Amino acid sequence: MNNSDTAHFVMTAVHGGHPSGRRHATLKIAPGSFFVRRDDPRTFRWQWGKQLPPLPKGEIEVAAEKFALTANNITYARLGDSGRYWDFFPQADGWGSVPVWGYGRVIASRHEEIAEGERIYGYFPMSSHLRLAPEKVTARRFLDGAGHRRELPSTYNEYSRVTEPETDRENPHLVLRPLFSLSFFLADWLQQQRAFGAEQILISSASSKTALGLGFMLTGADRPAGEVIGLTAPANRSFVESTGLYDTVLCYSDLDTVRRRPSVYVDISGNQSSRAAVHRHLGDALRHSCRVGFTHWDAASTNLREREPGLPGPPPTLFFAPDHILARRRAWGAERLAETVRDHSARFYRHAARWLEIQSSHGPEAVEQVYLEVLEGRARVDQANVLYW
Repeated sequence: MNNSDTAHFVMTAVHGGHPSGRRHATLKIAPGSFFVRRDDPRTFRWQWGKQLPPLPKGEIEVAAEKFALTANNITYARLGDSGRYWDFFPQADGWGSVPVWGYGRVIASRHEEIAEGERIYGYFPMSSHLRLAPEKVTARRFLDGAGHRRELPSTYNEYSRVTEPETDRENPHLVLRPLFSLSFFLADWLQQQRAFGAEQILISSASSKTALGLGFMLTGADRPAGEVIGLTAPANRSFVESTGLYDTVLCYSDLDTVRRRPSVYVDISGNQSSRAAVHRHLGDALRHSCRVGFTHWDAASTNLREREPGLPGPPPTLFFAPDHILARRRAWGAERLAETVRDHSARFYRHAARWLEIQSSHGPEAVEQVYLEVLEGRARVDQANVLYW
């Protein structure tokens, strides 16, 4: 473990080429984009377009440089309709653009406060280019004022103005920031709720980075409950135990060894059979059941408000991070909130450097490969991916 403020991650690179024979109609959104079927994320296609029309006054055009692709993005796709994630970068005819967190450079500007050559970090489509209409511009950030995004959570509409690339810091930031932000605010919310009086918290998909971040927060000095239990598949148990981020690590098949005492279940996998097993085992001892993600997307229902007939205990309830983020921003102010998240994030990044390898890949073929690996649950639990255009 390095004692400096910078976390040193193992980073590797893989290069991919351009898929042949794929030429499609001109896009409104970008010269090159990766789209998936909204009703079946296993079906995808590329579209390669011509130059976009002239840039309107007040807008900027950004060339995407790189983005992270994790199970978090699969959750965006699975919740695309109910969570309105498809609405950020809307497409027609049943196709959608999966939102990702990335870095880009302003290559054209007709906005008086944003200069060509600036770099930004924020919410991107899986596209080579993006147009934004900056408003509420400060030295550090701005919001996209595009009309179709005004009704969407402002958390996803905010873009940071950043410096020149620092690969040793940027790639871990790309991978972990969105995931750990969810972990942080979920832990903060559980603390606020006093963990519903629970004596133990069970977390599914314990090998996922969101779960590991949550374990990091919940086993810290300000524990909202006693024991933190990570549930995982047998193949991942050794890795999860090696992180030291849970008090106990169990396989799903070991659920019957969990004590029936006041409990909270945090469902990051989205697996209905696993959720039902937890509810049946704990019964009335389950104080709260929280739905968060879809690492097991093919075993999940995307109707987050559907009642599951015959399920013992409290009905599963969605934790929607943007609502809690806005509440905390109102209570703490934007600067205090940002500083608090930064401090906790830096500590988690240093811890993650012990067990996480970040792989960089280039080109459309690499995008396809990594997307399918993450979608189908084949991605290595000790590895994360940053993709370059």
